[in-house]
Amino acid sequence: MKTLLVLVGGFLLLNQSVYAQKADTLKLSLSEAEQQFSQKNFLLLAQKFGIEASKAAIVQASLLPNPTINLEQTVISRATIANDAPIGAYGQRAIQIQQLIQVAGKRNKQIALARAGVEISQFQFSEIIRELLFQLRGSFYQIHFLQKTLMTYNQEIQKITGLVNAYQEQVEKGNIPEKELIRLQSFLITLEGEASNFRNQVTDSQTVIKILLANRDNTFLEPMVDDTQIDNLSPTGMNLADLLADATQNRPDLKLQQANTQYAVANLNLQRALAIPDVTVGYSYDRAGSYVNNYHALTVTMALPFFNKNQGNIRIAENQIEASKQYFSNTQNQLENEVLQALSKATENERLFRRINKKFQANFEKLITGVLENYQKRNLTLIEFTDFLESYKNTVSEINTLQNNRIQAFENLNFVVGKKVL
Repeated sequence: MKTLLVLVGGFLLLNQSVYAQKADTLKLSLSEAEQQFSQKNFLLLAQKFGIEASKAAIVQASLLPNPTINLEQTVISRATIANDAPIGAYGQRAIQIQQLIQVAGKRNKQIALARAGVEISQFQFSEIIRELLFQLRGSFYQIHFLQKTLMTYNQEIQKITGLVNAYQEQVEKGNIPEKELIRLQSFLITLEGEASNFRNQVTDSQTVIKILLANRDNTFLEPMVDDTQIDNLSPTGMNLADLLADATQNRPDLKLQQANTQYAVANLNLQRALAIPDVTVGYSYDRAGSYVNNYHALTVTMALPFFNKNQGNIRIAENQIEASKQYFSNTQNQLENEVLQALSKATENERLFRRINKKFQANFEKLITGVLENYQKRNLTLIEFTDFLESYKNTVSEINTLQNNRIQAFENLNFVVGKKVL
């Protein structure tokens, strides 16, 4: 039995790091991750091309219509006389040149519409950045706190594994009952299953970050987080009115709705202008097909707006303006409620975090030494020992979950305000 206690004590007092640095691990700070995101993210690159395409639409809208030319030439010529004059060997020919002249400022209104489209593309780009950065930062901190929890799990798994190995040998020698070994093995299986669930969550968050960073390497991205720095963050003293003013000024989705309204107004102006017919002016030459040879004339063409006055498109544009105004009001209402909710959650998570005794976890870890010593001396039963490890593991997991919820609430507040306030 003395030999058994020595073996057990040796295994339990081993303190080995769970996440040793791997050759394929890439340490990454949040600022480095954001920089790589802005340079490599495929959605951002695609959206940038979309903005350039929208700018090209302005160039296209500013172009004048091309003139048209119509040439008529006799195919089979023969000498004849027209209007008492010989035609000659080349026969009849006629030429018409025409130029469309847009009236009612249509070209300027088309340019205004194209510029409104560019603004929409730019705000869409800003909104994509806001949403993807929120995912990136959330996944970044998620991995950090999951790893801290996994470290505790892995330490316990290592200790219990050593204990199981020691007990296995002693059970075979008949020094201890097999039921204690089975109890330890059952506890170890539970720990392994819970740790596996946490690792799966880490894998999911790793996948999100790698997609956002366009990372195709088979590397583990390890977040580098300054816990002291994030512990010092606090929403205390933040004013709801100030946050709402910041959100109204910075939220790209609200600005996007404003741009949509401006686009609808520009479209209405264009549709009203399209109701006014354009004028086509031109020059006509006819060699021998008119009442005189070598006929020259000025031509003017214009549609008569008796039936089609673009009524349908004007009505559509008017309704699009009203719809855009309602969408804007809905976004504004959503913004106000999101800021209020985010501030409330950030404040509540901060309150819970500040209630935790900073020395609690350290004191709890020191207590393990006493528990191990008492277990070695048989002052604690195996059930009491595993219950303590279970309590310790759950407590550490809850603390890390609380810390993660707190920083996620802070990130959500940054997200709904549209800028970094924490």
